[in-house]
Amino acid sequence: MDDAVDDAPLRTHRTLDTDDADSFRAAASKLLTPHRITLGSTRTAGEFHGDVRSTRVGDVGVFYLAQGAAVDVDISEPIDYYDVIFALSGSSAITSRDSGRGVIDAGHGAVLSPGMRARMTMSDDYGQLHLRIERTTLDRRLDAVLGRPSGAVTVFDVPLDLGAPSVASWFQFLRLGLRDLDTAGGIAAHPLAAASWQDHLLTGLLVSQANSYAGALADRAAGRPARRVLQAVLDYIEEHIDEPMSMADLAGVAGMSTRSLQRAFRDELSTSPTAHVQNLRLDRVHEQLTATDSGEASVTDVAYRWGFTHLSRFAAAYRARFGEPPSETVKKSRSETAWREVRR
Repeated sequence: MDDAVDDAPLRTHRTLDTDDADSFRAAASKLLTPHRITLGSTRTAGEFHGDVRSTRVGDVGVFYLAQGAAVDVDISEPIDYYDVIFALSGSSAITSRDSGRGVIDAGHGAVLSPGMRARMTMSDDYGQLHLRIERTTLDRRLDAVLGRPSGAVTVFDVPLDLGAPSVASWFQFLRLGLRDLDTAGGIAAHPLAAASWQDHLLTGLLVSQANSYAGALADRAAGRPARRVLQAVLDYIEEHIDEPMSMADLAGVAGMSTRSLQRAFRDELSTSPTAHVQNLRLDRVHEQLTATDSGEASVTDVAYRWGFTHLSRFAAAYRARFGEPPSETVKKSRSETAWREVRR
């Protein structure tokens, strides 16, 4: 192929130029994932011409593939990375269990997330651009943007609307980078510039394409902690309420500083983490004292059981929450138990 008339990207990064479909498939599988290629029924093996170009910018793989013949591609095994796909020429139908049937063309791309599989039917003039993003690479960027550990895998919507303003802006940034990769002395080759480009690319993808962390990202952009993060802390407290826990423990669960966690509790629940834990433990004490009879543990034993070691402070907190001292709760409970026994 003559580079002088070649307007496809990565002209200086060609790794394979072949008429052999098996060699093309092997090279593409090495870059992406193993897959099957079937020549379209209207094409012959003699018309196949594979073009493979590849490079990396930071930790992101950038690949261009063209085959010069209509082909069907079956990715039968779930991928373990993110594959962002664009059509720089021609088109491809794409079918995935996660999104049904769609198209990759001049106005539409696709994003495959880890665990997904797909089938594609490609036109003979289809020139495909792939961004291969490892899950760990995206996780690190997402954690940095959220300011906390993300945990679950990010799942993107498969259809990528290149006409959506935010996606179109992001795609223009990507195309500028592609041009730089073919420019002698381009800064994308510099490690420091590549790291910055990668961060911008990944952040742009996260904020422009619908995904499972869109709500958390919107909360972060608005300067408020995601409610789901707070819920994770509340769930942790419920599950470990009978165990010692510190503010540092709770902040670790939230992936934020203790001050940020305190602010989140104040803004969302109008209380503090310490007060919330204490009130839950007082509720457990009250439940146990209400259910007690003369043969069960004393108030002191129950208080210690739920982490209250300073008895005078416990008694004051209990009275403030329930309007009576714990001994009165026990007395009422025993009276009610005795009355039920008499009525039997």
